[in-house]
Amino acid sequence: MNKITSKKKIYAIVICYNSSPAIESLYNKIDKSLFDKIYFFDDNSTDDSYEKAKKFDWEVIKNDTNLGHGGNLKKAIDTAFLDGADFACEIHADNQYNPNSLIAAKDFFENDYGLIIGSRFVNKNPYLKDGMPFLRYFANKIMSTFTSKLLSINLTEFHTGYKIFGKKFYQNVPFKNCSNDYLFSFQIILQAKYFNLKYGEISISSSYEGFRTSCNYYRGFFYLLNNFREILFYFLAKMKVFNSKVFPK
Repeated sequence: MNKITSKKKIYAIVICYNSSPAIESLYNKIDKSLFDKIYFFDDNSTDDSYEKAKKFDWEVIKNDTNLGHGGNLKKAIDTAFLDGADFACEIHADNQYNPNSLIAAKDFFENDYGLIIGSRFVNKNPYLKDGMPFLRYFANKIMSTFTSKLLSINLTEFHTGYKIFGKKFYQNVPFKNCSNDYLFSFQIILQAKYFNLKYGEISISSSYEGFRTSCNYYRGFFYLLNNFREILFYFLAKMKVFNSKVFPK
């Protein structure tokens, strides 16, 4: 039983691709008392991430093929909820985000929120506070503000890798229709709004020193372009003009 709430089962789903240098420090950082179970999903890494992860006390699964960031998350979410989770917390194996930030989400757990987003922008400037690279900070701030205002989604950040998925998200959102790449993380926020789920955000901290496996600037550029496409599809679906598989009828 986790120490946050006695009413809900909270699972950690650690997603990994070539993060061997950070795995031990991540494991040591995780407060095990916050979670009822911890899964580790290695996305067919080419380094020794799987072998390193097997040394620690969590359930390790290695994909037979590389599924991509979104594909690995889909598998992780599905596994957690089929195993009885009420909430599944996404944790990145490169140790960029504090895995224990979910303690701030207690009220959201008690009220069965569908999606909880970890934001680096709640009451702070991550460029000044956490050392976020300026280009990442600037692009994230502009796009998050634009998306929030345009779609009336009350969030300070849309481009974060720390999310907590609720059972209502799992049961009501066709997340398996989303991208197998990084775009998945943006699409699911729009889906939560589209399907009228309760959503919220908590403040998280992040680190940009040492080993990291973040999306590079080249892939990040195309990720941002695809954001505009998904916003268009969202509007078309809301206006009942066209429904993509991400925003079906």
